Amino acid sequence: MRPIRLIAMDMDGTLLGPAPRAIPPANAEALRRAHDQGVHLVLASGRSPDDAGFFALDAGLPMHILALNGGVTLHEPLGPVLRSHYMDEGDARRVRAMLTALDLPYAVFSGHQLALCQPPDSRKGWGTFMDRPGGRTVIRKGSEAVEALMPRVSKYVVTASADPSLLLPLRNGLARECPALEVTSSWFDNLEINAPGATKGAALTALVGELAIPMAQVMALGDNANDVSMLAAAGYGVAMGNAAPAALAAANYVTLRNDEDGVAAAVRALVFGEDVPGVRATGRR
Repeated sequence: MRPIRLIAMDMDGTLLGPAPRAIPPANAEALRRAHDQGVHLVLASGRSPDDAGFFALDAGLPMHILALNGGVTLHEPLGPVLRSHYMDEGDARRVRAMLTALDLPYAVFSGHQLALCQPPDSRKGWGTFMDRPGGRTVIRKGSEAVEALMPRVSKYVVTASADPSLLLPLRNGLARECPALEVTSSWFDNLEINAPGATKGAALTALVGELAIPMAQVMALGDNANDVSMLAAAGYGVAMGNAAPAALAAANYVTLRNDEDGVAAAVRALVFGEDVPGVRATGRR
């Protein structure tokens, strides 16, 4: 087997367990062991930059951050932004018009800024540490806050928890009116909309190029559609045992579920060569 020199992992449904307030101890221990042997660690998440970064800081793990589905890249938690991708303003406004017509709640991310357009009584959260002291995330609500971000939209997140079928006309409209945008999902009841070329796979490819690491020596772990691009790009694309069909189809390995510390299992099996039940090659690719 080729040595693994970098591990990139999704967070929700992958690295984090059912209660996502911290990286589970078994996963943190395995990743720390890998880092101590010179392996780079990367969080690749749809979360905002600092919301993701706090998880790494709390675990004491040096990590690169690919936030907002690859829309923002940082070399360290809460560090300076290395790269950002923004939508064309015309596309951003077309997306907003579709969401208004369909009356769907949504969030607009722009780097460290977040604007919410949702019912006043909504309890929908958009992160774990969004208002934590020391973070840079600024949250505002209402149409004026959304309007202020139109020139620099990193990502839209749209939810339809009450009726996920409402996302189909939105997806069809996006394909028709904004075909260049990256449209994916991180759960059955949402759509995540990024600028062209802003994917986890593209951001990971750029990062490993800077680090002079061949993609064949990269392991990526994920569970859902927004992870497909990096699972397909990595030499070791690992789907979680709880992964959606699209992620499973893109992977060449499968590990345990996220609530069974599947990241730790994959690291032990593929980085350290241990015999770990439940980690297997899929025969794909």
